[in-house]
Amino acid sequence: MNRNENARGGISADTLKLIAMITMAVDHVGAVLFPRMLMLRAIGRLAFPIYMWLLVEGFAHTSSRKKYMGRMAIFALLSELPFDLALSGRLTWRWQNIYFSLLWALLLLMALEKVLDAGSSLHEADGGTGGGFGQFVGKHRLAAGLLVLTGFMIPARLLHFDYGCTGPVLAAMFYLYFRTGSPGLLAGFLLFSFSNLCTPLIDGFQKGWERLIASPAIWDNAWQTVCLECVGVFAILFIGRYNGVRKWKRGKLLFYLFYPLHLLLLYAVRLAIG
Repeated sequence: MNRNENARGGISADTLKLIAMITMAVDHVGAVLFPRMLMLRAIGRLAFPIYMWLLVEGFAHTSSRKKYMGRMAIFALLSELPFDLALSGRLTWRWQNIYFSLLWALLLLMALEKVLDAGSSLHEADGGTGGGFGQFVGKHRLAAGLLVLTGFMIPARLLHFDYGCTGPVLAAMFYLYFRTGSPGLLAGFLLFSFSNLCTPLIDGFQKGWERLIASPAIWDNAWQTVCLECVGVFAILFIGRYNGVRKWKRGKLLFYLFYPLHLLLLYAVRLAIG
């Protein structure tokens, strides 16, 4: 993606972070305090795409991927108790917080990078001529990438990461956009939204296909989720104006801490109002 750090227009990374934090807080207020107000949940659909966009941007430009992944792992562990208390009222391993999803996405990006770079480098080593393993890899990079993506989608659902199998889809789409400009952002968003239909299939793999056949409501719920997640497409209005500028570098820790702290606050409010 073309970025102009001296551009006067557009939206900076700091502004994107602020939008993501606000919409995420609205989403969690709805989930914890006002579960019947779907408008709050709909507004919250903007947050995850923006967080994932910033993650891919960070992956592409961080000076140390090991430190980047280390921060994600630390805050995944620190956030699990606040996440469970706010959304479940107790400690549970049946649903993991968003930092686990983002950490898993980083691992996916590393795997996709190896596949795509290997195909390019081997193809160039062959001089782009016919035959050879380089050309074979070059021709089958898409299939290899899809295989890697599937290999990350299934565990994401089975391990109950937030956003399940759809998180890796969005990470992959954004990463391909960063590398090639294709597929377009809109196509990536729509594929992310409809990838929720993979959830019943993975559940069938885990729990048995008889359950899916006997409970068609599972598919109805999946379609309802698709409709809700499609609201996230409007995040393109902000991501599409991203200018690559980063000014508030010292606010990085606050960005990470906001997630567990606001969940603890919501849990305290829920306890206070009974």
